[in-house]
Amino acid sequence: MSISTALARHTVRQLIELGIEDVVLSPGSRNAPLSIAFYQAQQKGLINLHVRIDERGAAFFALGIAKASGKYVPVVCTSGTAVANYFPAVLEAHHSDVNLLLLTADRPARLRKTGSNQTTNQHGIFGDFVRHDLDTPAPIDLTRILSGSGPVHLNLQFDEPLLPEDSSDWLSGINPTPLVHGEIVSGEVSVPTTKNLVIVGHDRAGFSADEIEDLADELGAPIVSEDPLVFEHAIAHAPIILSDERVRRELAADLVVVIGRTTLSRSINAYIQGSNKVMVIDPRLEKIDTARTADETHHVIPKVKQAVDTDALWHDAWHKYEEIAAAALAVLPDWSEAEVAAVVAEELENDSALFISSSRPIRDIESFAVPRSGIDTYANRGLAGIDGNISTAMGIATKHDETYAVIGDLAFLHDISALTNPTTDTLTIIVVDNDGGGIFSTLPQRGVDGFEAIFGTPHGRDIAKIVQGYGLSAEVVRDAKELHIALQRIHPQLHVIVAKMPDREKNADVIFEVIKKYKELVLL
Repeated sequence: MSISTALARHTVRQLIELGIEDVVLSPGSRNAPLSIAFYQAQQKGLINLHVRIDERGAAFFALGIAKASGKYVPVVCTSGTAVANYFPAVLEAHHSDVNLLLLTADRPARLRKTGSNQTTNQHGIFGDFVRHDLDTPAPIDLTRILSGSGPVHLNLQFDEPLLPEDSSDWLSGINPTPLVHGEIVSGEVSVPTTKNLVIVGHDRAGFSADEIEDLADELGAPIVSEDPLVFEHAIAHAPIILSDERVRRELAADLVVVIGRTTLSRSINAYIQGSNKVMVIDPRLEKIDTARTADETHHVIPKVKQAVDTDALWHDAWHKYEEIAAAALAVLPDWSEAEVAAVVAEELENDSALFISSSRPIRDIESFAVPRSGIDTYANRGLAGIDGNISTAMGIATKHDETYAVIGDLAFLHDISALTNPTTDTLTIIVVDNDGGGIFSTLPQRGVDGFEAIFGTPHGRDIAKIVQGYGLSAEVVRDAKELHIALQRIHPQLHVIVAKMPDREKNADVIFEVIKKYKELVLL
């Protein structure tokens, strides 16, 4: 048996024994030993093998599977530039602490810096953004490096010959035994205050909704969530409520407990900054966000020592402004990007999954969706990029019976190559098509000289026709009624709904008008 075949088989067998279920592979020559070994494992029903020709998309596809499963997902590529294409997904995995295993094939170390074809220094290429970075020509024990969380890089040196020279049943007698992580014991906190508020970042810092709701109950605290589709009793339209400085002062809390990162709303972050005391709960404080500060920090959710007396008048004030914000939404036109967010949130059935793209879609759902529960939601909020969104959604879809994604038009076009390997799982993508970068019309850049050329960036493309050009199904909706109807139809595989929107400037005006109306109602 060649040393490359032995290395590949040992690695694959060990990963299966450690509980790996899904592997994402991009074709190449130097990774042939791994490709063949994983294929043979798939043929025996030991893993699910997903082939993606574009390494960047492959890494985001694996990221989506890892988000949905919580398990490590290997993504396998050949040497050279293929490895560098993993970098965007690695950054996202690092900052969101997602379990991504990078298996990069390499030439032997003796060929580095010799001008050998497709050979560069792959060891250390991802810097501090991976938890472990191992470079080896020989089998190693993977148990320790997969016992934590976050991305890991294993650079495997394969020498010629790359193809197996035997037909042994090397997978016989395999016994998968998934890693068991030790339980983390939480501490206790004393909370003598009566006005407590829990603010939850979009990824919940990896905690379950039940864990967060239990903490909120112990604190007697309302919940403000960047993701209103998980907490049915969260305060609705919080970014609108807190857009008024006078309201922020009136609703000031004695203690604000921030779970995860709050990255969407300036008004919510302004509220946090004006609070008397801030407690941050996030496991990433230990190894990723080590410079983050607060009055009190925790890596896990602590236990509250004693019962908390609540201020009923303060709670009533939150609900009063919640009603005022809902009334301000009456100024919305019948068709807008805000309405797309509200319709999607309303229409999706329980137990479905929803991936929400960065930029405007995730902010619109935070501001305009009515809180509910029953949906598994996902977003790439580690670095909030618009790259790899289709691929991530496809990866998530492998772990759910019914998956949806809301993606802006630029983010959709950015990852359009993912459609060359369309998922066969049930995935409906709603593309919010406003012909460009709509978020910039809501930011201070609006109106600067050259805005359309350098910020608005209109693409002028017929997205439905592009999708159909890949042999996939697509439809166009132009009002809320058509969107309601489109979302009620179930498509067995990938389907794209293109929501054609009014121009970006009008949509920005709509958002500003809602805030203006809310502030007027507050004064009444």
